Amino acid sequence: MKNYWFIGDLHGEISLLDRLLENVLRFSPEEIVFVGDYIDRGPHAREVIDRIMELEVPVTCLMGNHEMMMLNAMEDMGYGQGYSPIELWYYNGGEATLQSFGFTSFFNFQSDMDSVYLDFFHNLKMSHVVEVGDRLKVLATHAGISPAIPLEDQVSLENYNALNRYLMEKHIDPGDSFLWIRDTFFNSPSSLWEGYLVVHGHTPTMKLKRFISYNGQNHFLFVDNDLCIRKDGENGKIVSIDIDSGSVISGRLTGLGFFIEDEDETVRLRSITVSSEEIFPRDLGPVQC
Repeated sequence: MKNYWFIGDLHGEISLLDRLLENVLRFSPEEIVFVGDYIDRGPHAREVIDRIMELEVPVTCLMGNHEMMMLNAMEDMGYGQGYSPIELWYYNGGEATLQSFGFTSFFNFQSDMDSVYLDFFHNLKMSHVVEVGDRLKVLATHAGISPAIPLEDQVSLENYNALNRYLMEKHIDPGDSFLWIRDTFFNSPSSLWEGYLVVHGHTPTMKLKRFISYNGQNHFLFVDNDLCIRKDGENGKIVSIDIDSGSVISGRLTGLGFFIEDEDETVRLRSITVSSEEIFPRDLGPVQC
């Protein structure tokens, strides 16, 4: 049975990643997609990246806003907005990453980082489309879809350098990009990404639950605090799924699987959430294509 998996924000939590992968790999997936934020806050960023690079199944790795902050700090990319990119990265948990790679000084980290890891970060993808059968296209992105960036442009941007050029040429604040966006995405009509089901991380579901409660929206369906399924208010189709369980805060990590079940290519959703002590497998039902 063909299956495709998407794994949420990791933030240096290697024990959670190992526990989740142990369960996901039992399904012999066609592909595993990581939605970004491998580093910062948690203590084992280097080990997380090593583990991902060792995987023997097809893997696609997206960039998260934390990888962008780290590269911006390393390249002194402040977008002319008056703040220090180094301070911004440190404020968001960068020191844990620096220590994970064995450095005590940012400037040693900047000058002596192994090229294997630099290549990993610079080549992270901006978005990735997975065709699950003939009728479902899943668009993986770190934070969602940005109304400031046409969808065709978002999908065509290949890496960090291409994104930076685009943001500067179009005079777009990084906070309005698909690596950072939150409220604007959740308030946007799903017609912005028509034809795709979007899978993303970035916003911990606990935080999203507060936002949705405040705004009184009822087409966001929460599965505990582990993932959130957004449906179209008119036809009931799933249009996006948030899989950020807040690993560092909650001690939980979620993977989302799309399974092609039969000759009719019915697609079924399953998820696995792990904590240090428990595993929570879920059958989330069929996807209306």
